[in-house]
Amino acid sequence: MTKKSFVSSPIVRDSTLLVPKSLIAKPYVLPFFPLYATFAQLYFQQYDRYIKGPEWTFVYLGTLVSLNILVMLMPAWNVKIKAKFNYSTTKNVNEATHILIYTTPNNGSDGIVEIQRVTEAGSLQTFFQFQKKRFLWHENEQVFSSPKFLVDESSKIGDFQKCKGHSGDLTHLKRLYGENSFDIPIPTFMELFKEHAVAPLFVFQVFCVALWLLDEFWYYSLFNLFMIISMEAAAVFQRLTALKEFRTMGIKPYTINVFRNKKWVALQTNELLPMDLVSITRTAEESAIPCDLILLDGSAIVNEAMLSGESTPLLKESIKLRPSEDNLQLDGVDKIAVLHGGTKALQVTPPEHKSDIPAPPDGGALAIVTKTGFETSQGSLVRVMIYSAERVSVDNKEALMFILFLLIFAVIASWYVWVEGTKMGRIQSKLILDCILIITSVVPPELPMELTMAVNSSLAALAKFYVYCTEPFRIPFAGRIDVCCFDKTGTLTGEDLVFEGLAGISADSENIRHLYSAAEAPESTILVIGAAHALVKLEDGDIVGDPMEKATLKAVGWAVERKNSNYREGTGKLDIIRRFQFSSALKRSASIASHNDALFAAVKGAPETIRERLSDIPKNYDEIYKSFTRSGSRVLALASKSLPKMSQSKIDDLNRDDVESELTFNGFLIFHCPLKDDAIETIKMLNESSHRSIMITGDNPLTAVHVAKEVGIVFGETLILDRAGKSDDNQLLFRDVEETVSIPFDPSKDTFDHSKLFDRYDIAVTGYALNALEGHSQLRDLLRHTWVYARVSPSQKEFLLNTLKDMGYQTLMCGDGTNDVGALKQAHVGIALLNGTEEGLKKLGEQRRLEGMKMMYIKQTEFMARWNQPQPPVPEPIAHLFPPGPKNPHYLKALESKGTVITPEIRKAVEEANSKPVEVIKPNGLSEKKPADLASLLLNSAGDAQGDEAPALKLGDASCAAPFTSKLANVSAVTNIIRQGRCALVNTIQMYKILALNCLISAYSLSIIYMAGVKFGDGQATVSGLLLSVCFLSISRGKPLEKLSKQRPQSGIFNVYIMGSILSQFAVHIATLVYITTEIYKLEPREPQVDLEKEFAPSLLNTGIFIIQLVQQVSTFAVNYQGEPFRENIRSNKGMYYGLLGVTGLALASATEFLPELNEAMKFVPMTDDFKIKLTLTLLLDFFGSWGVEHFFKFFFMDDKPSDISVQQVKIASK
Repeated sequence: MTKKSFVSSPIVRDSTLLVPKSLIAKPYVLPFFPLYATFAQLYFQQYDRYIKGPEWTFVYLGTLVSLNILVMLMPAWNVKIKAKFNYSTTKNVNEATHILIYTTPNNGSDGIVEIQRVTEAGSLQTFFQFQKKRFLWHENEQVFSSPKFLVDESSKIGDFQKCKGHSGDLTHLKRLYGENSFDIPIPTFMELFKEHAVAPLFVFQVFCVALWLLDEFWYYSLFNLFMIISMEAAAVFQRLTALKEFRTMGIKPYTINVFRNKKWVALQTNELLPMDLVSITRTAEESAIPCDLILLDGSAIVNEAMLSGESTPLLKESIKLRPSEDNLQLDGVDKIAVLHGGTKALQVTPPEHKSDIPAPPDGGALAIVTKTGFETSQGSLVRVMIYSAERVSVDNKEALMFILFLLIFAVIASWYVWVEGTKMGRIQSKLILDCILIITSVVPPELPMELTMAVNSSLAALAKFYVYCTEPFRIPFAGRIDVCCFDKTGTLTGEDLVFEGLAGISADSENIRHLYSAAEAPESTILVIGAAHALVKLEDGDIVGDPMEKATLKAVGWAVERKNSNYREGTGKLDIIRRFQFSSALKRSASIASHNDALFAAVKGAPETIRERLSDIPKNYDEIYKSFTRSGSRVLALASKSLPKMSQSKIDDLNRDDVESELTFNGFLIFHCPLKDDAIETIKMLNESSHRSIMITGDNPLTAVHVAKEVGIVFGETLILDRAGKSDDNQLLFRDVEETVSIPFDPSKDTFDHSKLFDRYDIAVTGYALNALEGHSQLRDLLRHTWVYARVSPSQKEFLLNTLKDMGYQTLMCGDGTNDVGALKQAHVGIALLNGTEEGLKKLGEQRRLEGMKMMYIKQTEFMARWNQPQPPVPEPIAHLFPPGPKNPHYLKALESKGTVITPEIRKAVEEANSKPVEVIKPNGLSEKKPADLASLLLNSAGDAQGDEAPALKLGDASCAAPFTSKLANVSAVTNIIRQGRCALVNTIQMYKILALNCLISAYSLSIIYMAGVKFGDGQATVSGLLLSVCFLSISRGKPLEKLSKQRPQSGIFNVYIMGSILSQFAVHIATLVYITTEIYKLEPREPQVDLEKEFAPSLLNTGIFIIQLVQQVSTFAVNYQGEPFRENIRSNKGMYYGLLGVTGLALASATEFLPELNEAMKFVPMTDDFKIKLTLTLLLDFFGSWGVEHFFKFFFMDDKPSDISVQQVKIASK
């Protein structure tokens, strides 16, 4: 029986109730009292017997204090340890003061939070806050859970229609739901730095620096300490900037009309509570809708770009006319009634129906608050940005095993030092120090920093293509993708469909492919087109809505007017009285309209859906629409029926099913779906790079197969698995596009063998077939061979992605941010394509840049005024944003650059403004030139500060639909993300190899070579350390190649290639070190008793070993640098390439004594000609030997084979 968690939440995996321990009972206090007492007793009373000298005093006391500090810091490193050390567990909520929360994967870090208690109206309320979510204790269920919202339960439409707002005392509700705001406290720099300073790697690095200082490496140690602190400070500044950006995402409170206690009152938006009845009006420029709402009465035009990223405004209609007994379907038919917090209302239509609630004083639409604060859609998006996964990490188990593997070598080396050092009578305190140094040398503290740098450079590279990411941990996933799934409309094809004409209007026409123009269409068809749409005209004259409907009405000649009316020359005015919005489940939309006092219903939808609702089906109905869908056209059927005259209330009471039945056919609308410019090239690149491309669309299967063939997803003849006939619902049938091939398929059988079919044909499956085969034992085999899924619902898209994931494939889904949300969220890599243009985004970026420069200039002006300094001149790029005057000398030039024609009147006005006296400020020695230069410098740097840093994410950049958002509609975003994913993955593997070799060489150097009496000078160690730092900073800057390789990157560390290469290269390095040491001993025989404590003195042993180790460091970076076929080769990484060439030149010049002055400066000793030749040849042998073994293991053992589902792509492509 599994233990029940005390917390019920999708982000909480488990929880434990805690009670704090007393200070004395904590493991870093009580156990250390006897240890310190024992040491004091031995030191003061039995010093000569046990301690025997100051060295051991230092060793014993240092070890004890270090151990104490280590145990004190452990709770800061691991929340489980913190719970064990500082708290006792309990099962009684009344006793508990804190609770330990274990989060589900990718939902932030585990944490311990305080349980709070307040007494309210005589009853005790127990709750805690975690990740900005409030969890309340429910005594009956014995569980903590988030406050329940009516909208999340299986509530009826009537529950909201009957809502009359709140009345009475709301203290309990305010306590329950909190304020409607984003409370993100900003810590100070020092508070954040303290948090970073107790991180395990930072502590470990400082500990290593202290050890090196004890070993008298002053310059090297202080240089390392400076680097460590600088890196952490930079990370802290980056976090502060991100937190400040998150804080600006909140909506500043403003006044809103709320219906409380049966009257309208003005309240601040941060006082809103769920189930409040509010009046929604057009939102101000700098504001937004304050929370999630459902429209109760009235309508609104809303721009959801700040949330979904989609810039096309949407028409939102109320639930007023929905049947009260129906369930609320927020992801279905009622989606059009939802107003999301953070979006903007561009236009609002007040209620037109009589109601018990008086009209709001501001003439707004009535809406009910559903969620507030961080529980809203916008709040959830901000929470994802803050908490989803703060640090990118590799497989932690694999990393731990790798470090343990390296630790084996370190323990062996330490044992050797201890045994040999004891034999030589070396001071044991010094031996202990050396042993600790050896063991610490195999833990690579740079690894997390390097991974972060690699992912940040990928984020920055993607941002240049207007691709943004809310979950950076997913970037390496993109390097392992097997299956790429694409929506069709708006993803592979453009949103702007081209209206080709009308078909099927004349029953007598024998030519089923004949297209009629708008002028040839009968009036009944023209009226249906004018009525069956959801376009709306804004107050500023803009028409908003579906681009396809815009194209249709424009082609037919309808002009959209205000107040839901249209006008057409020759036809007159048409009024739309009621709309039934398009539903992806129903695949149709409808309207009730009036023309010349005649009432009629107009319906538009998928041909097969409309067919079922016609009273009389034309004989060539199927032939006509299938003929056009086979050629890739988008086809919509039109139908209508006359309605008797009736009152508005009766129209409001009409049932949708009744309106959309017994219809008369009015023709087909035919649209051409042009492919996006980069669609074919993108699919081709994916096909050639070991990826499987499939299409998942809600469109007609014939259209889908045609587009799939055009774009390169299918190549051969395609069979479509769909229902066998109209009446026989139990049977499925494989048909080809022309319906000349029919192969029966019985879904009731447990097994089916269609392997020959799969070899001969490409397969397409419809949503109907998927439903019929749900739970079938052979469904997975069918999915493995399917290329196109058509007429699938959003929930089926989600099912397909989940199934492919369960089959063990790494999945990518590319679609729009509205219909594909479920699938986008389920994929390993979900990419929402928005409909922005590069020109528009560049203008927006320039606007943001100028706004930032303006704010910086204003702050600088205030700063100068505070110090009694003259105001600096306004820099030219922002001169047009300020009024003319003596301090704005570039005003006219800036106006000209913006395209303004400078008239004599403008010039005269500027001259008058410039002639006005400037207020004299007392100078104190600073010229005006300096602040002006400072302003220009700051503004230029503000404008250009892009670089390789991860961009700060803003609302509007990201979509709540997917972890990746492309602001451009380009399909190439997929290849860009995969390219960067492979780059990050390759970088991870190369970092493991390089760090492992450096650690192994360090362990050998600090043991065997050190015991032989080799010491490096402080200057030599600093040069070596500087080289490593420069290489580590440069190595992650390798840019990916434009062409995606057929070869796939290695996905893990523990395989023959990686481990074999590391150990073989290590063996080559050791062999060359042993050989050079042997040759040196021939020239300078080894001293019988090495003095390990003597000061550094130049020697042939030191010279030879240092030079060869320098080349080994070069070899480690150069040989293991992962370039082609995934990234640019090492020559393109200029910093690293020239750095390695410089160091190689330094080593060869030193080995050949080409520059004697250099050798003297590096504290090298003169060498014989014979030794110089042997040393130089050994350097070359070391480098080329390492290169040889790396390429041997890479050629014979690298696992770069694609998965089985990707292999089929190659097989099909070749037929």
